[in-house]
Amino acid sequence: MSKTKAWIMDLQEEFEDKVADIVKESEHVAEAYASAVKLNNENHYVNWENDEIEYLVDEMWSEQWSNYL
Repeated sequence: MSKTKAWIMDLQEEFEDKVADIVKESEHVAEAYASAVKLNNENHYVNWENDEIEYLVDEMWSEQWSNYL
C-alpha cells in the first residue's frame, strides 16, 4: 500500500472515530448530521458529499441507539 493511500485511510478512520463521538454526544440525529458535516468542512478529513456523511451518521446512530430499544 502506498504511503498516500495509508494516509488517506488513516484520515478516514480518524474522521469515523470523531463522528462516533459526535453521535454519542448528540441529542438528535440532525444535530449529529450538522456537527459531522461541519467537522469535515473545517478539517477536510474525507472527500465525501454531505449525503455520504449523513449516511455514515445514520448507520452509527442506529447502531448506538439500538442498544437502548
